[in-house]
Amino acid sequence: MKRNKRFLVLGLCALVLLSVVCATNVFAADKVTITGTVYAVTWDDNDNVTGATIVGMGEEYAITANAVGQELFKLDNKVVKASGVVGEDSEGNKTFTVTNYEILPE
Repeated sequence: MKRNKRFLVLGLCALVLLSVVCATNVFAADKVTITGTVYAVTWDDNDNVTGATIVGMGEEYAITANAVGQELFKLDNKVVKASGVVGEDSEGNKTFTVTNYEILPE
């Protein structure tokens, strides 16, 4: 009986471990680099940019408003080389969470 319990516990532990490994692989995001032009797309009542996109690689990506992304909001019509993670919003639009960038010469 004790032997069966041990196998049951070991089997459950192995199943949990396998589930964690599979879930990690499914939700892992690859870092990409996009070279493109930043465009401001939304403004508040004081004309501050509140949203921007980057157009590059034949696609348009909404820039996520994290700290680095908000820096890009100020670079309207500038060409940048940005690295980060591509995702998708609830409406199916492509998003880009920027981790670092450099402004390229015009």
